[in-house]
Formats: sequence, structure tokens, C-alpha cells
Amino acid sequence: MKYIVFLVDLNQDVAAFRYVAHFFRRESAHKILFLISDNFRKRDTLGVWRTEIQEIGREVAADVVEVDNVADVVRCLAGKTGLLVSASESALPAHAFNHEAFLAAPGTFVRVTLQHGLECIGFNHNEAHDRTWSNYIGMACDVAASWFEEEALHSVRGDQRAKIVPVGPPLGLSSPPPDGRAALRPKKAVIHGLVCENLHSVRFSADARGQFVKALATFAEKLDALEGTIELRPHPGGLYLEKNRVPLPKNVRFNQLPLYRQSLDKFSFCISGPSTVLLDLVWANVPVAVWTSGERTLSIGIYSNLHVVSSEAEWVDFAVSATADPTPFLEAQARFVASLRLPADIPRGYRRLLELVPS
Repeated sequence: MKYIVFLVDLNQDVAAFRYVAHFFRRESAHKILFLISDNFRKRDTLGVWRTEIQEIGREVAADVVEVDNVADVVRCLAGKTGLLVSASESALPAHAFNHEAFLAAPGTFVRVTLQHGLECIGFNHNEAHDRTWSNYIGMACDVAASWFEEEALHSVRGDQRAKIVPVGPPLGLSSPPPDGRAALRPKKAVIHGLVCENLHSVRFSADARGQFVKALATFAEKLDALEGTIELRPHPGGLYLEKNRVPLPKNVRFNQLPLYRQSLDKFSFCISGPSTVLLDLVWANVPVAVWTSGERTLSIGIYSNLHVVSSEAEWVDFAVSATADPTPFLEAQARFVASLRLPADIPRGYRRLLELVPS
């Protein structure tokens, strides 16, 4: 029996793996195995993502095994053959567990590092990544499964280039890219939006974090006067506002459920700092805006072709306009996705990974 083994170390790994695991289950007879690290169990303080991985395990008939260290991973792989997949593997300290597991894995496994975001260490960096960790980061994988065609990757180290296999974002395994035509859906009379924060990211200075929190509070107050409501989504690996106990305005509530468990069409807009969550909402045909700090000094990189807001007044104008008529935003977002140089046939890219399973 051949195996597809997913190493789960960060909370956000779960969302990265869900569509891939379901696709591999449909496309092959290989046994699926989730190895969840001690780090993951400690980070998942609310138990949300552990519950999710157990549920996904049931959906794809996978075994879910807890591992405490790299030696446990090696023991679980011994005598088996297949693919070993990580969505958080690089030479950075934050990815040390999966990196070391890849280095120690038996040669009977092809090691696959899956790009996990639009801006992702080892694939495409933003300016803050480069300032903090240098321009090029190595990976221990045999295959670097990228979201973009190779020519669109600007942070791949020279000795890693031969590893690149373009597969596309896992979202493309569940639905085709947006084309803007969903703008014909009924207009929403009620202003109800999603605000996402990833303030733990190295791209945010203390000043920028303060600006975001202030803008959110003022925005919520102005939206309350319009009978508007907001759901606030913290990054699953950061939880910055929760950890810092930032009080929420009365018309704002936390949203901690995985996005794939929600009907995203309930949102008339989404505002977020530069983060891959914007692609999730774009893919779901929700008008989005990327936030940047005062005077727009915060680099927003690949997200600069989306609608951009900074001041509280711009937040309000976007929320009202997107609710009244999402059409221009959705059409622009479809052009944004088309400009990303994603593989034309995303399912085919993931089938290529299955073809790498050793015989």
C-alpha cells in the first residue's frame, strides 16, 4: 500500500491541506495519514483546528496520529512508501519541525513542500520577509509545489529551481477561478462585512498595528450608525487582537470558524491587511480591499492590484459602495486573479504530484 502523509505543524496547515486531501482521496487509492505535531497541539489553544483535522480525517478515511518529535515521524514512515507533504517547510526556525522531519525522512518518500500563500517563504517574499530573513530561503523537499508558473516566482533560491512543479492554489480544486459574473447575484441591502487581521506578521510595525486597531474602532462606530455589522477574523496562527485583549466595538464579533465551513456570500465586503485570506474571499466573489497604513507606507506587494484602503473614511466608502454595487469590484478581482499566472489546469498540477509516488 502507498501512503500520502501530511505533516501538520501550524494551525494554518489544516486549511492548506483540506482540498488537497479530498482531491488525493478521489484520484487515488493511496492511504492518507495525518501526522500532527506536539507544536500543533500546543498552538491550537481553542481546539478548533484539531477538531477540523479529525473531521477531515473521517471524510477522507485517513488515520490521524500524534507525534511528539522527529523520531516519531521517522518511526511512522518506516517500511512505507509514498508522498510526504508539508505546507510549512523551510530552513526558517518557525518551520523547523517539518524541515527536520524532511531531512530525516526515509528515501522511500518523495518530499513535497506546498506553497501556502500568495507571498510564501521560499517561493515569493514580500519586502518585510527579505529584510527579516534575507532574500532566499532553502527547503529540504524534493518537489516545491508552487501556486504560480515558474516565471512568476521571484524568491526561489537558485539551487531550488529544479524542484518547482506548478500546481496552483488548493482553492482551484474546489471551484474554478472567479470571472466576475457572480456580480449578477442579488444586491445586499444590509452592510455586513468581514475584517481580517494578521497583525503578528513581520510586515507590521508597532505603529502600523496601532493604526489598524484605531481604524477598526472608528470604522465600526461609523458602520454602527448605518446599522452595519462586522465579523472580525484573526489569523489562525497569530490571534493578535485576542492575545492582546483588544476590546471589540459592540457591532463587531469574532469569527474563528474555518472559512471553508462558512457561506462566504453572507459578507458584502472584506477588508484585510495584506494576507492570502484576501484570495479566499476573491475566489468566493466577495468584494475585497487591502489595508495599508497611513500615507500608505506599508508595502502591500502582490496585493497592490486589489482595491486599497487606508483611512477610516476609505473603509466606510468601500463598505458602502461594495454593498450597494459589487460589480466593479468583482470584475477587477477577476482581472487580478487572471494576472497571477496560475496554472491553467489546477487539478492536473496535483495529479502530477500523485504521479511522483514511488512504484
